[in-house]
Amino acid sequence: MMKNQQRRALFILHEGVGSTIFNSQVLEHVKDMANFNLTIDILSYDTFEKSWELSQKNLQKTIEKHPNIKITLKKAANIYMPFSSVYNLVLLISFLTKHRRKYDFIHARADYTAFLCILAKPFHRLPVYWDCRGDAVDELKDSLSRKGKLVRRIGNVYLVPFSRLSAYINTKFSYGAIFVSRALHALFQDKLRTKRYHIIPCPVSEQKFFFDPVLRAGMRQELNIKDNQVVYLYSGSMIAYQSLADQYKVYKGLLQKENNVIIIATSEPDKARDYFKDLIQDRFIITSVSFDKMNAYYNLADFAFLIREAKQLNFVASPTKHGEYCLTGLPVIMNDTVDQAREFSQAIGNYVAESGMETAMPLPDDVRKDIASRAVSFYSRKILNAKYIDLYGLERK
Repeated sequence: MMKNQQRRALFILHEGVGSTIFNSQVLEHVKDMANFNLTIDILSYDTFEKSWELSQKNLQKTIEKHPNIKITLKKAANIYMPFSSVYNLVLLISFLTKHRRKYDFIHARADYTAFLCILAKPFHRLPVYWDCRGDAVDELKDSLSRKGKLVRRIGNVYLVPFSRLSAYINTKFSYGAIFVSRALHALFQDKLRTKRYHIIPCPVSEQKFFFDPVLRAGMRQELNIKDNQVVYLYSGSMIAYQSLADQYKVYKGLLQKENNVIIIATSEPDKARDYFKDLIQDRFIITSVSFDKMNAYYNLADFAFLIREAKQLNFVASPTKHGEYCLTGLPVIMNDTVDQAREFSQAIGNYVAESGMETAMPLPDDVRKDIASRAVSFYSRKILNAKYIDLYGLERK
């Protein structure tokens, strides 16, 4: 593979076309790599019937906004159904057999996709980069723990061993690998055969996330936030590992002070309204915010939350939201369940322990600017792209 010639890769995932992670971790990556003579096409399979319609809508919006990026969306079988992987593998082989000559390598997001891409290698013969996003086995166990007895039984007999096998095959046959945290890499380092790997936290675009005092003042005026009010913000999903029960207690306590305002920015506002229905009032706002508008909400806030359950899947994680918080200079209230986020925030200077949040004061603009500036070396795409360039064998500009 020549470094100084135009190359082409295929980014494959089985997550459909979402509205947040797809934008921040897939599209932004593809756009950035185009600056280094690498054109990346996207192939995404949606494995859930309930999200298919939304994926199609998001795809149309994305194509209209980014007409130069080739995105293919296909329907696949539910990955949690027995033997669905055989069907999904056939779908993947069919596509790659037709298109393999267009590409120099495959970037496979998450364990399941990487596993299928490796199994399909006799047909496409392309190097496969395993983009390991977390501890898939622990994530599966966590999900099964909230299911009925029959589903748990089937999951423990079939799905958990399958997930372990997938990770093992990935460690042995991946051409290269990406891990989002040192803790995650530590889980696999003894079995990992390839020497081509990098630890890359979820990157954040500094062009999209930054601190701006003028933007802050304008957004607070737009939402009628008074100067003496303190805004606490949570941005994320309503999935259980986000420790919703602990969040509820925290929010209830904060609302006892009349100058505190809480904003929940989520892609699942209906779930949030149902879960927090007893807290909803003028000072407890639940809203759905587009990716492009998210920076404005971070700017108006005074504190952000990163409170998660004390589980392995969280300990090894690299939450995209944490990087976005940091690049906007936000102090982050944590319960120390995400090792990398705690370590980075303590170094950056925006760490707030959950136990001490009630005495923490909003930061002046100049301090937030300093925090945002320090965060660049930890999370900036411009900085972290160097690791992708090295991993892919691209030429720096």
